[in-house]
Amino acid sequence: MNDNLDLAAEQPSARRFRVFISYASEDFQIAEAIRKCLSLALGEVFAEINIDKRFLQPGLDFRKQIQAKLEATDVFIIAYSGTKDKESHGYTGWEVGYFDRVMQTATDRPRTKVALYLETPPAVTAEEEGVVLDIGRDKLRLGAEEFVSGVSVQPDDQMCVLLAKWQQAVDEVAKAHDLPVLERKPEQDPASCVKALKIGIFQYLKTTIDTTLKPQKQITIRATGASLQRSQGDLPDDAEIIPVGSGGSMGIFGLSDVRTTWKEFLQSTSASRYRDSWREAIASVIMSSYPDHINVDNSQIILSSDDSKTYRVILTTATKYYDDTREFNIYFVEALQRSEYGDTSTTILLKGLELVCRFRFMFLEDASQFSSGNILASPPGRIPELASRLLKELNLLRKDSRDAGLDDPPVWRAFVSWDDILKMGQEFRPREQQIRTIAGRIVEAKGRDELIRAMQPELAQVLAEMEQNLRPLNAALLKQMAAKLAEMVPECSPRLAAAS
Repeated sequence: MNDNLDLAAEQPSARRFRVFISYASEDFQIAEAIRKCLSLALGEVFAEINIDKRFLQPGLDFRKQIQAKLEATDVFIIAYSGTKDKESHGYTGWEVGYFDRVMQTATDRPRTKVALYLETPPAVTAEEEGVVLDIGRDKLRLGAEEFVSGVSVQPDDQMCVLLAKWQQAVDEVAKAHDLPVLERKPEQDPASCVKALKIGIFQYLKTTIDTTLKPQKQITIRATGASLQRSQGDLPDDAEIIPVGSGGSMGIFGLSDVRTTWKEFLQSTSASRYRDSWREAIASVIMSSYPDHINVDNSQIILSSDDSKTYRVILTTATKYYDDTREFNIYFVEALQRSEYGDTSTTILLKGLELVCRFRFMFLEDASQFSSGNILASPPGRIPELASRLLKELNLLRKDSRDAGLDDPPVWRAFVSWDDILKMGQEFRPREQQIRTIAGRIVEAKGRDELIRAMQPELAQVLAEMEQNLRPLNAALLKQMAAKLAEMVPECSPRLAAAS
């Protein structure tokens, strides 16, 4: 055998039986298992098993190196798992096409192309016969011992038949060199080699991912550091929004799950009253981490476009690439709604009182940061922050009102007249929309004090009108609800009265 090895080494251009293994990057380990199987079965004297990672030389044209190997190839093997979502054989599709041309034009000897796959053949060979290795998802859920004990390879197995055929081809090469055919060892038996191949692929695939569940809605936002630096607190127009998974994350905003830009997102949601609060929440979460901050603002809360759900906006990772690309992974986590206990009417009354008081504290008291006086007196540089908080608090009011079932006018009829309910709606709804519009413009104008200074009186005027017109209605509602609460709670229980 050593004489044969020496002779083959002395004749680098001598005829050999050559196999080329083509694979997609995610299937490298499967291709490597096939290479080991063929190297064992065919030997390394008159057979050459080529896989790109083992023959490509740095500094030389990769494509030309591959072309040279394909021109000399007898058997072209496509290793295919079909376990990834992406289409396999992107770059290697070129290899398939090139070898197809070799098969059509070569006249010196026959060439063979065969796909080795786990369950279904690759699209590039769907119309050609291949060899299924029968290691599907059902097999991967078996234990290692159970799988090994169940592997039974017969001589008429497709892969065994191919190996035996190729072993004969290797023997013919030896004879062409006037050399004796090498005696094969027991482990080179085709059935033994195929069994070892299946076990090797199984062991690798057991370490791969079966399924990944992402219960939360998620997006990735991609931009460059330079564009973020120039954006002055907002996101740049060309920042990409990339939906992740199939959870329908963009449905929160009433949009379909397609990749879009920040500019397109703002244009598509311009008719929504929540557009500016969405803008501010997402931008705040991202910019709070830029350039490399640890204390991220994960306190942002948004409402869905249909008012049905509330989400916390949470930044999970911020990734920086050497080319200045930045990626931000954002989860939208649906807010937890606590269960209620006891009498429903008591619960609604107490939650209603809380909302009425919160509204009073926010808009009707001079000490509030959202009072018209404070808006007028604050420096322009502080107004965008106040506007952002104002949008957030309006969203929280709407969320809590909806969660408590207090967004339905008849509920309030237990405390005030229909006339008062109508007046509250007529006074608040149009002004809420005005506040959202002006606050959104102020947030967008962050860093441009002249523009903000011009909008301050406009926002203060709307708040002043709301203070004046809603203060008496709020006071009447608060008094009547407090009286209703007093009626529900006796001075003391009968047991305490008897004890006294």
